[in-house]
Amino acid sequence: MTNRMKKHIPNILSIIRLALVPGFIYVFLGLQERSWALFIFALASATDILDGYLARKNGWISQAGKVLDPLADKLMQAAVIICLTIKNIFFVWIAALLLIKDTAMLIGSLFIIRRKHDIAVSNWYGKAATVIFFCITAVFILNDSNTTLNIVLGVILAIVLVAALLLYYFKVFRGRYGIRLRKKDE
Repeated sequence: MTNRMKKHIPNILSIIRLALVPGFIYVFLGLQERSWALFIFALASATDILDGYLARKNGWISQAGKVLDPLADKLMQAAVIICLTIKNIFFVWIAALLLIKDTAMLIGSLFIIRRKHDIAVSNWYGKAATVIFFCITAVFILNDSNTTLNIVLGVILAIVLVAALLLYYFKVFRGRYGIRLRKKDE
C-alpha cells in the first residue's frame, strides 16, 4: 500500500463507523442481542480511537476527516441513546441533553466555519467525554433498568455532557477563535 493510499485509512475507518450505526440499531432493537450490540458499539469506538491516532501520528488529517469523524461519533452516540430510550423512557432526559449539547456544538461549528473559515478539530476533553460516554452507556446497554447504579451513572453522564459543552464554548469558541455571543459594551 502506497503512502498516498495510507493517508485515507482514518477516513475509511470513519466510514466503517458510519456503517456500524444501522448494524447497532438492528442488533439492539431487532435481534435484541445486547451483548452483540455492545460488541458493535465497542468496535465503532475502537475505530474512533484508531483513526484519530493514525491521523495525528502520521499527519493524515484531512478536511473530510474533520467532518466524517465527529459525524460518525455523533450518529453512533445518538443511535445508542435513542435505542436505550425506546427500551426504557428513563433515558429520555439523557437523550434530550445529548441532543441539546450536540445541536449547540453543531451550530457553534457552523458559526466557526462561516466566521473563521476553519473546522474545529477534536480536543482532549471531547475525547474524554466520548470515553466516559462509552463506559457509562456500555453499562446501560447491558442493564437498562432504573437501578440506583444507572441513576448515578446517568447523573455523571449528564455532568460530563454539560462540562464538555461548556469547555467547548470557553476553550474553542471563545478561546481559540475569540468569538463572543454578545459584543462588549464600549
